Amino acid sequence: MILQIEHNAPEPIYEQLITEIHKMIESGQLEENDSLPSIRQLASQLDVATNTVARAYQELERKGLIIGNGRKGTFVKRQINRPSHTRELKDVIISLIKLGHDRKEIEQIFNKHLDQIFN
Repeated sequence: MILQIEHNAPEPIYEQLITEIHKMIESGQLEENDSLPSIRQLASQLDVATNTVARAYQELERKGLIIGNGRKGTFVKRQINRPSHTRELKDVIISLIKLGHDRKEIEQIFNKHLDQIFN
């Protein structure tokens, strides 16, 4: 497991660890039941205090992303499900249909807003 932290960054190292591990779980680099390095191993690897890694692991465990299993180690507890806005999107489309818009008009409305956001 390769984590990238900046020792001189304004963000505390434990928060950087939380962010990096969270991203790795979210992206699928770390999957459910994958083992994480021990607190001491990771602290040594990153040249940080063990308390820093312990604090990050505690917060990740509090969030339900990892689980400590005593001497067996620390493991990824679950995959992060990316938020699904399908229901909300359907509701918007249905309300546009109820207002009398056809498919082409709805596509134009969405495309206009996508262009405004991404351009």
